Amino acid sequence: MLKKLFSKLVIVTALTIPILALAQVAHAQNTHGATAYSPTSDATGISWDHATEKEALDAAVTACNQQSGGANDCVALTSNTNNCGAISVGKGGAGAGWGDDKAAAEAQALAACSELEGGNCKIELSACNN
Repeated sequence: MLKKLFSKLVIVTALTIPILALAQVAHAQNTHGATAYSPTSDATGISWDHATEKEALDAAVTACNQQSGGANDCVALTSNTNNCGAISVGKGGAGAGWGDDKAAAEAQALAACSELEGGNCKIELSACNN
């Protein structure tokens, strides 16, 4: 009796694990984020957890334009899937970065911004896709 129960448990486990793994992979493949920047107003926008790259890009530009004080000239900087993103702004413009965690994304964004003339870069926004 115990042998039959163990056998059924092994079969159920063998069938369940691949289903759970596929569900996690499917979720990870559908999580996009993006950053946007307005060169006129220095406004920034970031988006995360969108089903498509286009949705993420559109959301970042919309968020940026809402902050632009009417400039409405925001452009998408970057997009990424399944990572954290950050945007930094300095006197010379903006830099965006992506990484496995917020610290890595922020470091990359600061490095990209510091390559521009003007310096004084600081992190404006950061977020992670789930």
